[in-house]
Amino acid sequence: MTGQDAAKIAAARRGYGQFAPPPVPPGMYFDPSSGVTLPEGVQLASRGRLTAAFCLAILLFVVTLGVGYIIWAVVIWRQGNTPSQRLLRLRCWLPEARRVAGREDMAVRQVLGLAFAGQLLIGVWLVLFTRAHMSLGDYLAGTVVVHDPDRVLPGPLSSRSLK
Repeated sequence: MTGQDAAKIAAARRGYGQFAPPPVPPGMYFDPSSGVTLPEGVQLASRGRLTAAFCLAILLFVVTLGVGYIIWAVVIWRQGNTPSQRLLRLRCWLPEARRVAGREDMAVRQVLGLAFAGQLLIGVWLVLFTRAHMSLGDYLAGTVVVHDPDRVLPGPLSSRSLK
């Protein structure tokens, strides 16, 4: 039996419409519900948690009169989250790069997400109806939001240090 024959037999055993998960590096796992490879110890943020982060962001924006929230956000973007995400232990993860989003990635996510979608309208609907719970800003930046309850994700590498 050749390698191709064995692959065909294995595909037939999985059934119609099934696929084998991609190879996963050590310390990671494949989440079949979202189709994303994630680090062990974190999970894709639920729709409920993302909705809570959205509502908390609006509340914090109002309480800090907007300016305080924006300054707070820019300061902590380097950690891969927004103020409301930080309070709920959420982080933005770059699945392709397999790292936490840095300040530049977060700037793309937030600014383009707001500019193109009016994050208040389209972003919420995308989160509710997409498989990986991604907003327009997530699509544009290539991020997914993960729940990191035990803070197992390391700090981000800056894009300058990768060059």
